[in-house]
Amino acid sequence: MAEHSLEPFLILARGTKGAGAAKVILDATAAPGVYTFGELLDVPSIKDLQTDLTHAKSYRLLQLFAYGTLADYTASPDAFPSLSLAHVTKLKHLTLLSLALQTRALPYSELTQALGTASTPELEALIIDAIYAGLLTGKIHHYEQVLHVDSVTGRDLRPSDLGVVKGGLEMWCRNTQSLLAALDEQIAAARKRAEDDRERDKLFHNSLDMAYVDVRKDSARRFKAVGRPQDERADAIDVDDDYGTVTNMVTDEPPRLVRSVGQRSADGLDERAKKRAKD
Repeated sequence: MAEHSLEPFLILARGTKGAGAAKVILDATAAPGVYTFGELLDVPSIKDLQTDLTHAKSYRLLQLFAYGTLADYTASPDAFPSLSLAHVTKLKHLTLLSLALQTRALPYSELTQALGTASTPELEALIIDAIYAGLLTGKIHHYEQVLHVDSVTGRDLRPSDLGVVKGGLEMWCRNTQSLLAALDEQIAAARKRAEDDRERDKLFHNSLDMAYVDVRKDSARRFKAVGRPQDERADAIDVDDDYGTVTNMVTDEPPRLVRSVGQRSADGLDERAKKRAKD
């Protein structure tokens, strides 16, 4: 958004020099929605102003808005052109960005001093304006007197800051590579555990199958040892005289009802009684 807003000023700067270029700087630094100025600093006609004794202050003003804060201006205001209220307000917004880039919890006492605000309502109004401008997101804690920053827009980088940024990116890359390596190790360990679990399950089911076969063979031997009939079903049938059920030990067929020993004895008595009555 800022780069798009800066585009008209870039076009004007490329087509003018001297006083015209200085005027472009004054307009760009006061324009709403323009908060980055790196591309404007690279325009040749703008660069020429730093050696122009008449307009060198304008070039320093552009550097102030690209890299500096309100404290840099108040330290030596004569080094810059006179600022309008729009300039001062934007410089406060940029100062707030610089502070938010350093820490995520900003006490009101620190902000009041850095931004030169006279009261808490003025400070909170300035913060709200920066939030609505899309420069940062966060929460204002009025009673705690602190601003908690969630995200913040970056500012232009000084050429001398590039080494610091490069070092930070290299450290981030190393940390990322270490994290990825640790994740790869955890994934490999999880896969190994899954394979071990599958192997244990396979061995367990095999042992169950073998145990089942052994039980069937042992049952068949016991039936033969007690003198059960040796026909093709004798070894496979278990008769429970107490409950009158028959279980097929080979085919696992459902039980079928048979007469119990007591029922067979009662039937025999009835038959003998009928025979005596006839005699």
